[in-house]
Amino acid sequence: MFIITAKLSKQKLVLGAAALAAVLLAVGTAAGLAGDVAALGTQGEAIEGSAEQAEETVSTLALTNEERVAYLSACGWEVDASSCTIREVIIPEEFDETYQKYADLQARQGFDLERLKGKRVKQVTYTVTNYPDGTDVVADLLVYRGNVVAGDISSMKTDGGFTRGLMDHPETGTDSTNTTNKSDGS
Repeated sequence: MFIITAKLSKQKLVLGAAALAAVLLAVGTAAGLAGDVAALGTQGEAIEGSAEQAEETVSTLALTNEERVAYLSACGWEVDASSCTIREVIIPEEFDETYQKYADLQARQGFDLERLKGKRVKQVTYTVTNYPDGTDVVADLLVYRGNVVAGDISSMKTDGGFTRGLMDHPETGTDSTNTTNKSDGS
């Protein structure tokens, strides 16, 4: 075992602590930005290619109600912010057929649920107010560590329901990820 001793004045100690704090802050900020950039690189690119209205990269940050509503707005959906419900769910360790279809829908949007198997995420649900001829339509976002990691637009109707991708808008004909019909009990 080595013992190192040093004689430091208070001024040098304070300056050293301030320098260390500045370095740690810079590294932490860079790491945080790198994570945001990586998230934007995968989800943002998928969103850009999914619809004409997404001309710029969309931030997946979803820590606050305002950030989540802004994300959905950037995807073309108007929601009732006061209808927000949040619950904790666990992504299954093994995907059954229904969940695999949902994971495939998410993959087509640029989200990877495979890497989140067994993780606890927040499911945030809003009532959609601008769905054509639609009542009982909700937007679901799955949020992990403050970022959107999955999302869909779903009908809550038991007969003729649907689940589609966030960028799939029936009025524009973009419906490439509509894969689940909820009338079969899923």
